[in-house]
Amino acid sequence: MTTPPRRSTTYHPACEAAVNHQIHLELYVIYVYKSMASYFEKNMSLKYVGQFLLGQSALLKEHVEGLIRLQNQRSGQNRKYDGNINRPDYNYWDSSLKALDHALNLAINVNQNLLSIHQLAVDKKDARLADFLEDSTLQSQVKSIEELRDHISTFPMYPRNPEDSLTENLFDKLSLDDKKK
Repeated sequence: MTTPPRRSTTYHPACEAAVNHQIHLELYVIYVYKSMASYFEKNMSLKYVGQFLLGQSALLKEHVEGLIRLQNQRSGQNRKYDGNINRPDYNYWDSSLKALDHALNLAINVNQNLLSIHQLAVDKKDARLADFLEDSTLQSQVKSIEELRDHISTFPMYPRNPEDSLTENLFDKLSLDDKKK
């Protein structure tokens, strides 16, 4: 008979709850990014915008998997994080600029929450959690924010006519496709 793993005595319940919240937040953002990517690949033929958003989703998935591993190691419980993830607020995007702006806001929210968890870990003297966040999530999250800001700042003038998709198509092809090379 195997005994269940013991809960770490140094893992503060507030830190555990904050990490659980972060996992759910990042799963929601992954859902939104994938929804956006699907919209742009199918509805607007902006495949590079879609591919970029899928790449952002994959990075967040790595974060979530690391956080789940940490939770399982620290709490001594294997958890499942499925279901209970809210659907995206909407699935229609007027332009790729608006979608990227929304993605930037989500990324900033994720980063602010990570910083709050980091501060909580410092306050609760949880060096393992603080180091984990510094080493595996915070830097890559800041890089994602910078990349989104870079794309938004290089976006050509917003089309005045909603039917004028040339600007977005050029942005898609010239800006996002070049990032892959």
